[in-house]
Amino acid sequence: MERQEQLWTWEQMETFFYMTNQEKADVVWECRISELAHPEILQELLDIYGAGIKATTKDVTVMYLAGWFGYLCGAMHFLSSDGWKVTAENIKLQLYNNQRGTMLITYVVHSEALVKKGDKEWVEEFYEDEMKPAYKQMQALSANNNLLHMWYQATHSLYWISDRMKYSGLSDRYVWQYEKNVEKFKKVTPSSCMGVMTEKHPYAKKLIFIDNPWDLNDPMPLKPSCCLAYQTEGGHLCYTCPRMKKSDRLEKFNKVLAEHSTTS
Repeated sequence: MERQEQLWTWEQMETFFYMTNQEKADVVWECRISELAHPEILQELLDIYGAGIKATTKDVTVMYLAGWFGYLCGAMHFLSSDGWKVTAENIKLQLYNNQRGTMLITYVVHSEALVKKGDKEWVEEFYEDEMKPAYKQMQALSANNNLLHMWYQATHSLYWISDRMKYSGLSDRYVWQYEKNVEKFKKVTPSSCMGVMTEKHPYAKKLIFIDNPWDLNDPMPLKPSCCLAYQTEGGHLCYTCPRMKKSDRLEKFNKVLAEHSTTS
C-alpha cells in the first residue's frame, strides 16, 4: 500500500493521541520510548514531570504518566489497525511547556519512521517490551499505587480517544478498524503482557456514566481509578473522580448548571 492511501492526518493524530510528526518548541526534556526501560531515565522523567505538574508525591506523577501512556498505546492500536508499524526507538517522548506554562507530553514520530506491517503481533510486543516494564517500574517507585489501577488510567484514556474520534472528521472506516483492533486485543491478549495477573483484561473495565453538567446530552464516564489530581499543589477531586461523594458531585453539578444559566 502506498503512503498516499493514508487518509488520516497528523493533526488528527495529535488530537487523538498527542502524537505529532513535528518537534515541539519549549522542550524541557526528552527521551526515546525505548529508553524508558533504563531506571535512571524513567526516574528523571518522574522527577522533572512531577515538578512540572506540582505533584506532592511520586504516586501522583505515576498515575498521570499512566494516563499519558494510555494515549501512546492507543496510537499503536490505531497505526496497527491501518497496517503501519513504528518502533519504540523511533518514538520520542517530549516534555514541553505550552503558552500558559503548563507542562505537557507529546510523542514525536517522523513520517519516514512509519513502515508497512501487515500483522498485528508487534502491538502485543510493544506492550510486553516497552509498556509492561515501564508500568512495573513506575509502580515499584511509587508508595501506594496498584498496577491494575494504573492501567485503569490508560483505560480512561482509550475512552477519550474514541470520544474524540466520534466528533472528528475521521472516516468511519478508520474508527471502526481502530475499535475492532482494541476489542480484539482485549479478548485475545492475556493481561500478563501488561504485567497484570487478573483474569479480566484491564481495558475491559466497565465504565459507569454520569450526567454531564457542561452538556446534558453527553454523559461522561467516572474515572475507573483516581488520578490523584487532588494531591497536586492546589489540586482537588475531579468531577468524575470515583473518590468524590455523590452529595459533593451533586453540589458541583448544580453549581455548574447555575453558572451556565447566568452566562447563557
